[in-house]
Amino acid sequence: MQARFIRNLLVFCICISFAETTNAQEAARIYVQQDGWAIGTDIGTTDLWGDIGTKSVIQHYTNSKYTNKMCFMGGLFGRYSIHPALTVRVMANYGVLYATDAWNYDQSHSGSTLITENNDALQRFLREQNAKDEVFEASSLIEVAPFRINPESRSASRRGQLYLAAGIGIMHFTPYSTVANSTDYVDVYNLDLEGQGWGAGYPKQYSLWQPVIPLAIGYRWDIGKHLNLGFEFMYRYTFCKNLDGATGNYVDPTAFYAHMSPTQAALAESVADKEQYFNDQYANQAGNLVGTPVNDSYSSFTITFAYKIFAAERKWWR
Repeated sequence: MQARFIRNLLVFCICISFAETTNAQEAARIYVQQDGWAIGTDIGTTDLWGDIGTKSVIQHYTNSKYTNKMCFMGGLFGRYSIHPALTVRVMANYGVLYATDAWNYDQSHSGSTLITENNDALQRFLREQNAKDEVFEASSLIEVAPFRINPESRSASRRGQLYLAAGIGIMHFTPYSTVANSTDYVDVYNLDLEGQGWGAGYPKQYSLWQPVIPLAIGYRWDIGKHLNLGFEFMYRYTFCKNLDGATGNYVDPTAFYAHMSPTQAALAESVADKEQYFNDQYANQAGNLVGTPVNDSYSSFTITFAYKIFAAERKWWR
């Protein structure tokens, strides 16, 4: 009888333990992404990747002047989950991009003295170019949360989840740059700084509407059943080389006066070649290289907030 009592007690304890484990697992599973919509917002910093600025990524983020003019982007998104590991996102953002050759100061100076060796940072610093873009973008992405591919796994119930995303979108940008050595920005699209659209021997005019391919990696936490907080890095590859305005060669300044009004030509001349206004430099010769014809890109680091809307309490693991 004593053996039977002990056996029955053991069975009872196992049943209680199993029930508690099941309840705990079920409680944790409220954080597993259910099918349905989520709406949210994102905001963060941006970076422009082109010919203007530093050559290396490390110098881009670590130079002493990087934080002098940080730019931001923000917007709204809707996310529809069709599986705990698979989500479709549509989003719209507005922001500003910025890059400047002044970021090469540290690499081109020893204290307050220019390093006279012929190096890339020095050439960029002496060029004294800068670029700013107002950007509106709309895109659609597929998100994959790899640790929720199996909704029954222990990792699927964790509040924090890594995700990857890729998609396609469209952007509209308005390019700006400063005039001579001032801090005044002007819209440069109609200034044809490299002779865009002038005909044979000059580059074609570009469109302000461009397709983009967004790629992202992020991590988000479920704060509650409906609310989550995340961090995301998104890189946008573009098919445009004009975001930074440095794509080819300097043009003969007299050509500006042959293709536009005297006032507009004088403005274009003072924007196209800023090197002559700094450090007692001479104007560049026509044909000297401004930049390379490589497609530009841009990226963002953002914080995201989302609210999950459950139209039905249907759970994938049931």
